[in-house]
Amino acid sequence: MPVSFYRVLPLEANLRASPRLLTTNILTQLRQGQVVQRLPAAVNQPSGWLHVRVELPGAPSLEGFVKAFLLQKAAGTTAAPAAPALALPEAHLAASGPVTRAQTGRRAYSLREAAQPARPGPTAQDKAQQLTRILEFLDVEHSARYKPGSGLTYCNIYAHDYCHLAGAYLPRVWWRPTALAQLLAGTCVEAQYGATVLELNANSLYNWLEEFGPAFGWRRTFSATELQQGANAGRVALVCGQRTELNQPGHICAVVPELPRYPAARHGTEVTIPLQSQAGARNFRYGGHAWWQSRQFARFGFWLHE
Repeated sequence: MPVSFYRVLPLEANLRASPRLLTTNILTQLRQGQVVQRLPAAVNQPSGWLHVRVELPGAPSLEGFVKAFLLQKAAGTTAAPAAPALALPEAHLAASGPVTRAQTGRRAYSLREAAQPARPGPTAQDKAQQLTRILEFLDVEHSARYKPGSGLTYCNIYAHDYCHLAGAYLPRVWWRPTALAQLLAGTCVEAQYGATVLELNANSLYNWLEEFGPAFGWRRTFSATELQQGANAGRVALVCGQRTELNQPGHICAVVPELPRYPAARHGTEVTIPLQSQAGARNFRYGGHAWWQSRQFARFGFWLHE
């Protein structure tokens, strides 16, 4: 069949692993205007579906199925080129004095403790063991910094601290739009709370990972098996979900190296639920379920740091 391209019509459309309306087969959400390439129909593909391939920022090409009425044929025979990665600096608030796990009032700052662990390597096995030591150091079940209370939870703080100690940039604060415009124009901007930077919650981190993550070493994967394999090889891995109601808290957690006592859930050789570590309504170092499949979450993503 000739190559043909389509655009997403609604604000978003689900790309699914199979041509069925299930909560468990959603690969990702395609935004309005996203261009997809139509592929030959799969075996036993029901009517009303299109088999497509899509190129997403920070991710390999992805194949799946979309309801046909959600797509409109696009003019031309090539997809739009990917936008170049933005050259932006990291945003950090400069802390005077220590920032510790025992404090509850300095959550906008990155941890700054004596003898805090890192992930220098050099081997994958070394890095995996170092990630485990970072988890032990953060002690999410007992550290005051992550303790929920008064209706507030701190999954974003814990995910940031884990990434920060492991040397992977996940922002605690990020540039405001006016500061971004100045930076892109070549102006030097200082991180000042409320003036040039704002704190990011889990819903905002989902947007940041999609828009800016690839420029800071984050690559999206759509495989829970690849995500767990990456963590087992000492790479920093995350699951981030954005709530349907944006005034409700999203969620972000780390996917961490397996231990003999704490394996991921598998069906055969395929990981169905990766091993997670989180702060939230319940804080735990090892555990987790497929929370991102809940209807409370409009979109989710698996991310690996290169």
